[in-house]
Amino acid sequence: MNRPGSCGLCATWGTITRSGLCNECRGGRYERAKGGLREAVCRRCGWPGIVGADGTCRGCRIAVRLGQDPAWMHAEFERRALPAGRPLQLAVRIEGLALNSNPLRQRAVTGPRQRLAPWARGRVPPALDDPVVCVEEVPGQLGLFPPWPRTFARAHGQRIRGRAIPDFPEVQAVLKGMAAERRVGQTWHFHTEEGARLALAARPPDERLVRPETLADLPQMAPTLHEALKRAGLLAPPRPRLVPSWMSVGLGSCRECLAWTNERDQRCAPCLNWGVGRQPAPCHRCGRLLPLRDDHCRRCVLTVAETDYDLDGIRLDGGDQLWFGGPLAPRSREGGLYGRRRLQRKRREAIRASRAARPVSEHLVLPGQLELFHLPRDWTRLDERHLPALTPAARILLNDFVDHIKSRGWDAGRMNGNIRTLRVLLAHLGADAPLPEEDVRLIARHKHFHGARVINYLRVSGSFAPDRHADAALARARHLADTAPVPFRAPLHCWIDVLCGTARRPSRPLAPSTVCSYLRLAAPALRAWYEEGVTDLRAVTRTHIEQALEPVQGEAAKSRATALRSLFRALKRERLIFRDPARTVSLTTAVVLPRPLADDMLRGALDRLPCARDRLSFVLAAVHALNTHDQRHLLLDDLDHSRATLRVRRTGKPVHTVYLDELTYCLARQWLAERHRRWPATTSPYLLVTARTATDDTQPPVSIQAINKPLRAHGHQAGRLRVDRILNEAQHTDDPLHLIRLFGLSPRTAMKYIHAAHPHRSRPAPITS
Repeated sequence: MNRPGSCGLCATWGTITRSGLCNECRGGRYERAKGGLREAVCRRCGWPGIVGADGTCRGCRIAVRLGQDPAWMHAEFERRALPAGRPLQLAVRIEGLALNSNPLRQRAVTGPRQRLAPWARGRVPPALDDPVVCVEEVPGQLGLFPPWPRTFARAHGQRIRGRAIPDFPEVQAVLKGMAAERRVGQTWHFHTEEGARLALAARPPDERLVRPETLADLPQMAPTLHEALKRAGLLAPPRPRLVPSWMSVGLGSCRECLAWTNERDQRCAPCLNWGVGRQPAPCHRCGRLLPLRDDHCRRCVLTVAETDYDLDGIRLDGGDQLWFGGPLAPRSREGGLYGRRRLQRKRREAIRASRAARPVSEHLVLPGQLELFHLPRDWTRLDERHLPALTPAARILLNDFVDHIKSRGWDAGRMNGNIRTLRVLLAHLGADAPLPEEDVRLIARHKHFHGARVINYLRVSGSFAPDRHADAALARARHLADTAPVPFRAPLHCWIDVLCGTARRPSRPLAPSTVCSYLRLAAPALRAWYEEGVTDLRAVTRTHIEQALEPVQGEAAKSRATALRSLFRALKRERLIFRDPARTVSLTTAVVLPRPLADDMLRGALDRLPCARDRLSFVLAAVHALNTHDQRHLLLDDLDHSRATLRVRRTGKPVHTVYLDELTYCLARQWLAERHRRWPATTSPYLLVTARTATDDTQPPVSIQAINKPLRAHGHQAGRLRVDRILNEAQHTDDPLHLIRLFGLSPRTAMKYIHAAHPHRSRPAPITS
């Protein structure tokens, strides 16, 4: 039972239990496993009992707490060993008055706030300078990385109180003045001084002013310190473009689409991509100044896309539903705000009803209708959202075009620009008459529209009306005729008509580039004759022609003589002159013999070509002497795998059969495998194709540059390789029939190589004495 007496552990007078302990000590004995209590000898009084984490018993802690031992108080405050062997002043326990035995190093969880005694406040240790806080940097040293944000705490300012910081007295004086203005106490002044000390200590060594963005690293009072530094003249001007965004911008929503991104960027990534290439303007729906598409900002476009066909009327009238950004951001390309529309079935019904209610275009082109005046259509005001309804024939043609795209193995999503172009044309012009090429090209100039596949498909299907294209070379030839002297203009135009096959008597037309070249070569001679007083081509004599050929030599003289001979032959044929003065003019020109290539140019050349098509072209030219014209027109059917032969078709000549060696046949098989892997659905009949010709519905052959350009990159030409191969074969035999059978040459060409390889056969034997 309980009785009055002194506790055997804390020595306090009061009610004790049968065990001789007070209730507090008795409870601590049973709960010594909690809070670090244990049975040991007190290191202050030497009495065995229950001690705490500091090694003292409850009675000693009560005595120290009541201020009965100043030496112990100073030792506890200064964190050093406590002196032992001190006597205890007895205490009396009174009901309702609890004796607090918590140590000074551990603040009580409940109860009034403990304060130091007045005599202990004067024993504050001297201010220290912790070198770890705001490490001093080397002046003039450049940083390798941009400054990383600091994480300051309130204790960091106390750890550098002993550091002499420049300009700190000025800021301290400003803070005192601000404290007087705001009528705040010592606590406000204490916290602001600690923050100012950290802001000044964190400055780079070469800068005196404090950057405004670094104030965000302080634990508190950043706006107040911003104003204090500004008054003291120590605040640097803001540099928003020179600091990372995380220094000045906090977490929040995107300022354009208002989506919660939980990032520091002011605009989310989709809004940044949305603004590329778009000018800000007032939105027709929300009125904000933002980049627009179809007169709406991105948020309004997404909102309207979600509720465009809202038959139930759930669209918000007073505001819009916000959404999350990042991975959960809405995607308008996927059919709604969250991937699939919530009203898919009703949307499809509304679309069908809307399209069924659209009228057919009033500008359908009627088949067989003649054009009185040609006026190009203006497609700049095209509105794809309000297209007229498609006629049955137009719908069939559009579906056939989509099936054609899928049959070729092309991605319908990437061909969406061509499908939209054809849909617009069919909606406005119909499918009863051929679609003009001019309109296809005008629509294709707009953004997100393409016309190359449309033109190819319409040309193949027969629903295409091609434009009359003026040849550039022929236009230059007509320009040269118009700028010639006035007396010679009419004869020159008549000469052009003869060369093009459009004169009174039909003839085989020449290439437009050849016609332009003839006019360019004859123009200097005509100008010189006009300056000499010749005003009619009937007055030109052989002497005039020879004088015109004197300033030039070699191939240039031969080309000019050919052009003048063609001019007067055409005028004689059209009966514009009486005789041909250039008929008897002849030139003596040197015959250029073919020359072989150096052996070091061909050594290892095949290994340097990376593409299988380029290696095959190199072997066809260097081994089988096929020029670029022959290679361009090789067909897949010309390659016979069972016999390892290749047929070469030449215009006006019999078919030449090439017997492939093992190397050429292996390269041909490698190229066919790569061709099938890259373009499995191509319909090009040619053996050699490129990325353009393989996907072109008109099935054109490859260009000459496609064969020569890869070879020229390594210092080779198909023509030079062909000449070297034929000349090498001619050096081993002097039989021209062998060259004719092996390479399919003409007799004249074969004799030229025989004479080049064996010059003694074409020269007379020297006269020997």
